[in-house]
Amino acid sequence: MLKILIIFFLFPGLIYSQQIINQKQDGEPIEIYAEQGIEWHKNDNKYLAIGNAIAKSGKMSLNSDRIEAFYEEKDNSGMDIKLVKAHKKVVVTDENLKIVGGRLAEYNLKKDYFSIFGKNLLLTSENNKLESNKKMEYWRTKGVAIATGKARAKKGDEFKIRAEKLVWYLNENEEKIDVKKIFGFDNVSIITNNEVAFSDKALYNKVTGICKLFGNVKLQKGQSFLTGDYAEVDLNKGISKLLPAPTLENLNENRVRALINKKQKFEEK
Repeated sequence: MLKILIIFFLFPGLIYSQQIINQKQDGEPIEIYAEQGIEWHKNDNKYLAIGNAIAKSGKMSLNSDRIEAFYEEKDNSGMDIKLVKAHKKVVVTDENLKIVGGRLAEYNLKKDYFSIFGKNLLLTSENNKLESNKKMEYWRTKGVAIATGKARAKKGDEFKIRAEKLVWYLNENEEKIDVKKIFGFDNVSIITNNEVAFSDKALYNKVTGICKLFGNVKLQKGQSFLTGDYAEVDLNKGISKLLPAPTLENLNENRVRALINKKQKFEEK
């Protein structure tokens, strides 16, 4: 039976702090804290946590100035929190992953899914960074992060990717969260130490170290340009290939239209 327990207690150096504990369907509880108080809005089926509010579930925490927790009533008089909304100064922390810069966030407990809105959103994990000036989505269980609106991604000092939309596929282990794949959509640009590549779409695979570019491809090195419909950029070896666009007839096509062996440093302007 799912129940909500409200506890009032005093933390040293803080205003009266309040806590809600709600058992999630997966057995992991969600706890909500607030320094200035928690209001129970019975007509709206919600709790409102005010002042340095925190919602925690396992290793995940959601911090903001104000948190709303919406619940459903059960036949046995229990309550089940379904949706959590955070307002202003939103910070999401999960293992070695952190998202900051949000002005509004929603957390769907059933889907284990975050949608975060803001003009200066930043997701960091180890040496990887993902930025957006509009919206960030994070599917915890699926290990997917999506940045929409002038999205930018940076992988250490290796490369930068810019696009209207970037999709990260994350690989999590006990020590860290790493990016295994990146999809880019619309106005894609990839900046390395050697060149800049442009395309309509792109796919980066960490295992192979190859970034595939599709549609209106342009490779720029200094003042020189190479154009085509499809390219493969090997970020590990520093080699770029312009190839015939993949089709059902030439999926195994190996003919190279252009090959650039990059040995000079490229300075981004």
